Amino acid sequence: MTIQFANAIVQRLGPCRIALDRAAHAELARELALVGCDLVDVPTGAAKGANGPMAGFLAWTEPTTASFADAIRPFKRMDALILQSAGQDRRSMERSLFEAGWQRHPGGMSLGEYPAWSSSALPAISYYQRAPHGGANELQKGSIDADAAIARYAMAANHVRPSDHILIDGAGSADGAAVLMALSRAGSVVRVGAKPKPGQWAMRGGCDITDSSLTGIADNSVDMIVAFEPAVPTDWVARLDDYARILKCDGRIILGWRQGEGERPRDWAALEAAVSQRFLPETRYIQIPIGPDPAGAHALFPVQLDQMVATDWLLLVAAANPLMGEGRASEYDHPAFSKVAGEQPALVDFGAAYDNPYLYRSMVQMGERLGDEVKLARLAECVIEDSRADSADRGAAIAVLGYRLLEMRLAEMAPSILSLIADYTSAPLSDDTPVHVRRWRISLAFLAGRLSELTGDREAAKRWYRSSANGEWAAFSPLLATKAIAAAFYEARLCLADGDTQTAQARFRHGVDTALKAAAFPHGEQMGPADRPLSFYLTELAEVIDMGSQCANALANFHLWDRDPGLFWRQVDVRRFGLASWARDLERENNRLRAA
Repeated sequence: MTIQFANAIVQRLGPCRIALDRAAHAELARELALVGCDLVDVPTGAAKGANGPMAGFLAWTEPTTASFADAIRPFKRMDALILQSAGQDRRSMERSLFEAGWQRHPGGMSLGEYPAWSSSALPAISYYQRAPHGGANELQKGSIDADAAIARYAMAANHVRPSDHILIDGAGSADGAAVLMALSRAGSVVRVGAKPKPGQWAMRGGCDITDSSLTGIADNSVDMIVAFEPAVPTDWVARLDDYARILKCDGRIILGWRQGEGERPRDWAALEAAVSQRFLPETRYIQIPIGPDPAGAHALFPVQLDQMVATDWLLLVAAANPLMGEGRASEYDHPAFSKVAGEQPALVDFGAAYDNPYLYRSMVQMGERLGDEVKLARLAECVIEDSRADSADRGAAIAVLGYRLLEMRLAEMAPSILSLIADYTSAPLSDDTPVHVRRWRISLAFLAGRLSELTGDREAAKRWYRSSANGEWAAFSPLLATKAIAAAFYEARLCLADGDTQTAQARFRHGVDTALKAAAFPHGEQMGPADRPLSFYLTELAEVIDMGSQCANALANFHLWDRDPGLFWRQVDVRRFGLASWARDLERENNRLRAA
């Protein structure tokens, strides 16, 4: 476990200088050194030499007559403290920590770690950092209520998308900002607080502050709103209208009220009804004890929107309706690929690519799009009905709906999607055909091959795969070569089953050749600025090479086909083709087995 422990520390604090008793923890010290940490001995007191960016490690696991307050004193001048404990009284230990100027590390408790905290004892490992002067916030409280507040913000952090601009409105907003910035890739945070000077935004605790009227925030400008027990100048429904005004058309909102008196929803039905009139509800969360002891461990987890659960808190995640972005393309700016940072590569220039670019994050981008599969499918249907026939919007919507049918194995509905794909891909190409439309033509041809297999039309599947494999992926990006390689591979396996080994070999060779061409592509302009390259680019390029390598494996081991087809096929890692789809299929099968 020492290796995992060392990695967990670095995941929380990054490679850093750590002071610990190296004689008592020699194995941990070695593992920390191997993950980049600089190890030093614990100073005998709050020595001057202990200044600088440094974390201390204290194991407080054995019964002792020593004072815990004395034990933490040598770490007084350090920036962070890693505490290993073993069920000792939490209240007295954290009292000593807080009195000594420490507070809980804002990244010290992920949502999954929440059940390890209780009112009586700390988890085996806990993290602390130096507290700002005059602080008396949730990060400096040792209680299950403080744990619950931090857990709600940790849950919100799981929904933050890279570079999101976030508004925090409500209780514990300063701590919430710290937690979100520590646990997510948020770009910036503004929180509701004391009103700044007219025309200015003041800085407090590392984030901007706005007054409760929200009049200083422009329409359609906030990517995410996190509002737990928010400020309610008039009534809570009117506050939802304020949020609807400032939330981007592809934004997300996380709401939470404790049930009780005052300006708040009276029950879950009232909250869901009001939110549904302004946003698209996605997920409900409940926060409850996981045992009979109300002061014991708690958990916070998602449930179905219509699941009736008795709980103190009403917690709801919802999305803005991206269809409201129609006609507002000029206002669009993707926070992760902002126009402010300069010209972006074509593959991430969504503002120019889509008639309604707000559809991209809400409908297309996996990991960011609508979490409610039914609402996602309905959104795609609406876009298909209303979009231009030759738009990237329409191509994306057909893909979303088509993959939904494929995942659910709805063979009887596949012909309707195949007809849409045929119409979309039959339009003649020209020099001014937008690159994102070209992208969707290649992707949809591959999808049509999959749907044709689902319906049993193998010859049509081969034709569609050939069309995708021969598509001009280079006009969009070498990353699109994944579809061309997968299409060549999938056609090859159909040919193998049909006994056409010659064509199968040719298609495997096509996959290898495509991977090599993609690898040799001039990537500099595609990757974005040298000091801030597209974070996904090399990862997806590696996927291109990996898929090509499986075609190469097939060619290298092709002599085994005549000996034993199963032996040949075991040499190829088919999971590399559509890994995300494979994982979703496996998850769905597991869910089916659990429900049986």
